[in-house]
Amino acid sequence: MGNRLSLAMIVKDEGALLAECLDSVRDAVDEVCVLDTGSHDDTVAVARSAGARVAFFPWCDDFAAARNASIEPCTGDWILVLDADERLDRADAARLALLTAAPRDRCYRLMTRNYTDRTSVSAFMRCIPGDPHAQGCAGWFPSWKVRLFPNGVGARYEGTVHELVRPSLERAGLAVAESDIVVHHYPLLHGEARLKAKRRLYIALGIEKLRTDPRDPKAHAELGHQYGELGDWAKAVAAYRSALCLDPRDAESLKNLGGALHLLGRDEEAERALRLAVDYDGGCADAWRNLGVLLADRAQWPAAVECFANAVHLAPEWVDGPRYLAVALEQSGRLEESARAARCAIEACPESAQAVDLYATLMIRLDRRAEALDLLRSLEEEGASVALLGRARDMLQARQA
Repeated sequence: MGNRLSLAMIVKDEGALLAECLDSVRDAVDEVCVLDTGSHDDTVAVARSAGARVAFFPWCDDFAAARNASIEPCTGDWILVLDADERLDRADAARLALLTAAPRDRCYRLMTRNYTDRTSVSAFMRCIPGDPHAQGCAGWFPSWKVRLFPNGVGARYEGTVHELVRPSLERAGLAVAESDIVVHHYPLLHGEARLKAKRRLYIALGIEKLRTDPRDPKAHAELGHQYGELGDWAKAVAAYRSALCLDPRDAESLKNLGGALHLLGRDEEAERALRLAVDYDGGCADAWRNLGVLLADRAQWPAAVECFANAVHLAPEWVDGPRYLAVALEQSGRLEESARAARCAIEACPESAQAVDLYATLMIRLDRRAEALDLLRSLEEEGASVALLGRARDMLQARQA
């Protein structure tokens, strides 16, 4: 068989976002199949103007049913699944072609960057200055799921909400491979009112999903996440606890429970949950980070150093990590190490005023002003903010005088 690629989408009232999504994949896919679940705007006209095949499906409060209907018309050898508020980097078209040229005995799990301004969200990563995908957002948090799979192998989505295709593909004998192609997701483009309505819908469907299978720990955890999205941390805690009653060693639920408890001010319970998370999964960078934040808030600096150091080691892409580590090291009296971490922080994110000011203050305390000034000059030559670095330079020169 060949390697023709079909894009499958479900949409409703996405006229404002759909064109940009389709434009991002026009060099990557051979066919676009759009399933409309009841639009009242120009979604269908936008889809057809981009050459998409459009079908219609009456919404029945079941995302899996809609997804399955969306993949049925696909004639390609492979299927890629996206939503209207998601984008691919145009440069990934060639990489997708390589994946679809591979044997059809596998499917691919892709990472989604969910862009947000909520810096408190678990696994938040600050956008690097100049990131063309940021679109004004402060940062993003990752999620992973299978989005690319062969057609004609019996793929079926499961779950009325937070629907997944992976279980059916694994039952069909396909291996799950990792791809570093990134899906860029922009939920904020919908506006706050629509976001809240969508989250309430997800909660209602999640509750109904649990009525069908109350022994599913993942369904309880998904509901906890949705309550967290609405800021209802008390209900999020209850949902995560229900998940853990069914799967007590799930580090992800323990990590999320610890974060929710911390936001409720229940820090002793939060610490117990986070310590269990890192005991059960020492590679969970988010749990180490959340535990470090909790300990820093309680001024337990040496313990916070250990946590932040582990988090930075496990997740080097965490742009704010070196700054968190530098602060904890400074508060622990380890100034030399703190200065090294602060230097890493401003090299990773020269636009961070907190990192630049911290570095300048530390180098003044260490009486290494000239070295600090040299670094600031080199960063300025590389295009960092003149105003931001200028303020730190003034600090260094004032103290020197």
